[in-house]
Amino acid sequence: MARKTDAERLQELEEKMEQIKARKQQVASRIAQKERKERTRRLIQVGAIFEKYFDIVGEDQAEKVAYGMKDAVEKHKDKLLNIDVEKSKEHNKLVYEVQEECLIMPEGEKAPYQP
Repeated sequence: MARKTDAERLQELEEKMEQIKARKQQVASRIAQKERKERTRRLIQVGAIFEKYFDIVGEDQAEKVAYGMKDAVEKHKDKLLNIDVEKSKEHNKLVYEVQEECLIMPEGEKAPYQP
């Protein structure tokens, strides 16, 4: 059995590198496709929720309502993200996951002065 020359070994390695590059590209394409599908699904779900709660018909109305609510949502986003949706639906009012603590003063005592 004859030994391979350095040129033949080099050619084999080049071919293997090309095969690995092709497999790498296939995997990267599958990952990108999966991410696109996940994003599309998320956009559809968000749009459906927006349509459900705001009775929106069409992209133009959705854009107007979203733009009109933008400042309020940005200002109160942290609080809004703590809404317990299921309990809120049950009670037909906003219920937060973590109830805000409030200081209960015993009757007859005055609260400390706060400027």
